[in-house]
Amino acid sequence: MSNNRRSFLKNTTLVTAASLLSKPINSLAQISKSAMTLEASGSSVIIYHSNNLNGKINPLKQDIGGISRLGGLLDKQEMGGLILDAGGFLSETADKDHHYDVVTAMNNTGYHASTLSPKELIHGQAHLARLAKAMNFSLLNCNYTFRNTELAAAVKPYQVISFGKFKIGVTGVGPQIPGIDFQDPIQRLNKMADYLKNTLNCHLVICLSALGYQQKEGTTDDRDLSAASAHVDMIIGSNEKHPMGSTMVLKNATGHDVFIGQASPSGLAMGRMTFELKAQQKHTAHTQNLINSRAQSYAQLHGTVTGGIENLV
Repeated sequence: MSNNRRSFLKNTTLVTAASLLSKPINSLAQISKSAMTLEASGSSVIIYHSNNLNGKINPLKQDIGGISRLGGLLDKQEMGGLILDAGGFLSETADKDHHYDVVTAMNNTGYHASTLSPKELIHGQAHLARLAKAMNFSLLNCNYTFRNTELAAAVKPYQVISFGKFKIGVTGVGPQIPGIDFQDPIQRLNKMADYLKNTLNCHLVICLSALGYQQKEGTTDDRDLSAASAHVDMIIGSNEKHPMGSTMVLKNATGHDVFIGQASPSGLAMGRMTFELKAQQKHTAHTQNLINSRAQSYAQLHGTVTGGIENLV
């Protein structure tokens, strides 16, 4: 982690809640750049996002991929922003000690929040509850109920991050997992997004989704989430079967745009979404892939990044 990211603590208010009826609490969170850079961005809000890190800490080969490389890419960015992950950050085959190493790498990168996929629960709820104590980032999910009381306390249904004049509401949803009490992700997300947008007055609502962009008929995916939503501005999704280094734009239930962003797996690239928030006007957005030249060549060769380094929405 660079001295800049280590030295500057973003003067940010994080509001989390154990339930919709609980009283929010305030705390400080680290961000990749200083508070002044975000304040200086005026009407811009920048979201850096990843998915399916798969426990890859160090570069895969030829200095490409890995969580450590993402930290280097973030250090080169002029503007700070939220650093979010759509789950799948642990490896199903790695041992429990390696899981702690992954969490340390994500802490050092400055992640603010992630959601849960089946990979995070491969060793059970008790292990994840212990692992959560080492996390400097939040675990967010609004459609699971955990029987392990420590894990239930660690996983929050939402988080509100306020910097400058903007409030960003973040929540998460996941697929059905054996042993986890599961609720319909569309219903839960709509209820949560309505609460974030209309009760907590968030300017943006972001959903971290481990559902996948496209699933078989009858299984809820990110397309279903966007089509049925009314208050979600962006879905940060995960999909290893058809990885995309671009952002899809779909219409929600009210005819407004919903952005579905996915980065390449294993840290090959990190997505960057910039929202321009305008009063009484439609928000505009610009999307970009953060990727070094070697990783770009590898990703294009293997079909893991579409559209090159930069894509305009």
